[in-house]
Amino acid sequence: MALAQEHQLTVARTARYYQLGEFSERTRHVWFVCHGYGQLAAYFIRHFAVLTEADDIVILAPEGLSRFYLQGNGGRIGASWMTREDRLAEIDDYVAYLNQLAGTLFEKSPPA
Repeated sequence: MALAQEHQLTVARTARYYQLGEFSERTRHVWFVCHGYGQLAAYFIRHFAVLTEADDIVILAPEGLSRFYLQGNGGRIGASWMTREDRLAEIDDYVAYLNQLAGTLFEKSPPA
């Protein structure tokens, strides 16, 4: 019996992130905050809202690309950054994701 061979293919993914605060000439601090296992960025970022009372900070919460039902086949949804399966490739993908996000945002509004 022939053994299956593993191959890899890099593909583009649609990733979402949430932002508190606006980039402006007053922006002095940009924080990337990453949620934990089973959380969603939309809810996680709320914990940082108090920090944006100052107008010199922007908070960015990227979301893990793997979403799943927290219990069974329905109900609440959470996200995950990775599992132990093919972990090194997952790490490379997430580093590329975060670098692309930073590059895209800083291109529009370079940090001071």
